[in-house]
Amino acid sequence: MRIWNKNEILGRMTERIILESVTETRTASGQVNESWSTFATVWSAVDYQKSGSDEKEIVTKQTVITNVQFTVRHRTDFNEKMRINFDSILYDIERILYEPEKQFMVLEAKSRN
Repeated sequence: MRIWNKNEILGRMTERIILESVTETRTASGQVNESWSTFATVWSAVDYQKSGSDEKEIVTKQTVITNVQFTVRHRTDFNEKMRINFDSILYDIERILYEPEKQFMVLEAKSRN
C-alpha cells in the first residue's frame, strides 16, 4: 500500500507533461483518421520503473518499451484512451490509480517508441 504525503508529492511535481486526446474522423472512402490535440498541460512527478523497461521486436524493428508513472493532481476529465507527451516521447496510459483522498492520481504508462 502506498503512503501519500501531500507535501512530498507536491515537491516532486517539477515536470510539465502534455495530456493529449484523440479525435477520429472518417474519409469519404471510409478510412479512419486519428488526430491528436492537446487536452491539458499539467505538473507531474515522473518515476521511471526500474524493472519496467523491455525490448520487443515489432515487425522486424527492435523497440524499447519503458514503463513510467506520472503523478498528477486529481482530475475527473480524462481517461486511458488519452496519451502523454513528455520530453517529445509519447506514452500510452495503461492504468489510472486514484489516491484515497482524491488529491492525486498516478498514470501508469508505457512509451510508444
